[in-house]
Amino acid sequence: MFCIYCGTRIPENGVFCPACGAKAAVIRVEEKEKPAGNGMRAVACASCGSGNLKRIGKGEYLCEHCGSRFFTEEPDDVLSPEEKNAKLLALFAEAENYSAKDDYQAELSTLTKGLELAPENSRLLLRLGRACASLGLLREAMEYYGKAEKANPDYPIVYLNQAILYLKQDMAAEAKPLLDKALALIGENPMSASTGDIAITYANYAQCVGKLGDRAAARKYLSMAKEKRCDKSWLDYVSAVLDMRI
Repeated sequence: MFCIYCGTRIPENGVFCPACGAKAAVIRVEEKEKPAGNGMRAVACASCGSGNLKRIGKGEYLCEHCGSRFFTEEPDDVLSPEEKNAKLLALFAEAENYSAKDDYQAELSTLTKGLELAPENSRLLLRLGRACASLGLLREAMEYYGKAEKANPDYPIVYLNQAILYLKQDMAAEAKPLLDKALALIGENPMSASTGDIAITYANYAQCVGKLGDRAAARKYLSMAKEKRCDKSWLDYVSAVLDMRI
């Protein structure tokens, strides 16, 4: 058991804390048989038995049911969700610097480290897929996109990136259902994608349906992409692929 005032371990059957002299509190850490999913030991409050615990510091917990506060031991490498998120954001920033230099191998290596922190983070998985695609590793890219879709099936940009891989391989028929899905999700929730990503979705849809022979729809979606202020170089590329001007 641990002192609720200073966190020092109190010997079994101890009455006072050997460090600060406080009377041994009623709070005792009870370890469950299975470890917690986040890598920390699962504990329960001895005062009320609740497992509804909030980690407020390294080895420090607050029972959100009865308000008891206590300490327990944790390995040095255990991170809180906040610490994991901060590390992941730092990796994203580092990877972005490599991407800006077209050093996609370094970008991929940096992002791969994030899998130890958040293996089911859809944003991480999406960026891993993009890095693989930039290196020409299309099978690996599609695998990461598939994992990102499983982690967050309502994220339209996952389907957009899958479709782009097919378009790169001149597989417009395979790309269209994915773009349809992306457009449907954007229609349901316009806030699910940035303005730039929506513009890119429109431009790729135009490329897709244009390759499938529907030039009227292609022209319509190119115009929509332009209205969304899609990057001009990308619009010019799609227009050149379809041999049309907007």
